[in-house]
Amino acid sequence: MSNLQITELDPADGDLVSGAFEVLRAAHAADAPEAPAPHKGKFALGLIHPKPDEDEVPFIAVRDGEVVGIAEAGFPNRENLHFGWASIHVHPDHRRQGIGTALLEHFVDYARKERGRTTLTLDTRLTWEDGIERSDAGRRFAEKHGFEPALTWINRRCAVDALEPAVEQELLEKAQAAAGDAYEIVSWVGRTPDHMIETMARIDSTILAEVPLGDLELEPETIDADLKRAQADRNAAMGVIPIQTVAVDKATGEAVANTAVFVFDDTEYPDAFQGITIVNPDHRGHRLGTLLKIVNLRLVREHYPNVRTIWTDNADVNAPMIGINVVLGYEILDAGAEFQKKFDA
Repeated sequence: MSNLQITELDPADGDLVSGAFEVLRAAHAADAPEAPAPHKGKFALGLIHPKPDEDEVPFIAVRDGEVVGIAEAGFPNRENLHFGWASIHVHPDHRRQGIGTALLEHFVDYARKERGRTTLTLDTRLTWEDGIERSDAGRRFAEKHGFEPALTWINRRCAVDALEPAVEQELLEKAQAAAGDAYEIVSWVGRTPDHMIETMARIDSTILAEVPLGDLELEPETIDADLKRAQADRNAAMGVIPIQTVAVDKATGEAVANTAVFVFDDTEYPDAFQGITIVNPDHRGHRLGTLLKIVNLRLVREHYPNVRTIWTDNADVNAPMIGINVVLGYEILDAGAEFQKKFDA
């Protein structure tokens, strides 16, 4: 281990970026080949175009000039300044040599000393029900280092044509009937229209207050129009395209329900990713979640015929959204968990 070096990944060093991506690619192939493959363009461009509301710091482990491990780490920079997360990957050819532990110790030391964080998390995959069996090495690694399970989510996948057309149409019509004529359904591909930015910022600000967080203690984020525009700039720079559908309350003009699917500007990539679906508590019970998801699914099929599968994850206790997803044809792949460790301030 003496010749192992851990350093922050320089986005301008193409060889190291390629080496870090190769670790992600090989780890994916070994650990979860059925899951969406990492996308090199998104990975490399994400390093160059940082998130506006989170400082992402990738640490790499290098031995004899070769990248053998990576800890992707993030630190919110607006709210939740007590919090930091990491996702650690070691190349399958270099496992059980202490590399993961060295990356974790470096992350913890940096988070505590340089960032003053007191709650840190690690994530890992888990087996779930009749999904694909996963190694429990990640869980054992986290627990060995004093991290305890805080939040479990279920990973699901859905073919874009999972439902028979007649079944999908019937679901849509029932949802439309339940919603009545109190709402205007509005969709777009790409950037949020200017006239919708303020109301979308307001609904986005409620997400962390509404979604199940298990034992994670995170305060709601305050999203404003400037942050929304900065996020849109980053998506555009990375080739990430949101496909979004919202329900606007005709009485107030406010967006009260929202769903989005994210695709890559890459016609060879067959996967898309379901973002948060949220319905204002005062407007639940009108099947708005189902309505928006079906309208949005049809937009995905229309605009991105290369996309064959949509992926989502939901907290294991989020029964309403899980129920919608099951009806729409989502199937369990596996699960994941955040393991948490708290430190004294």
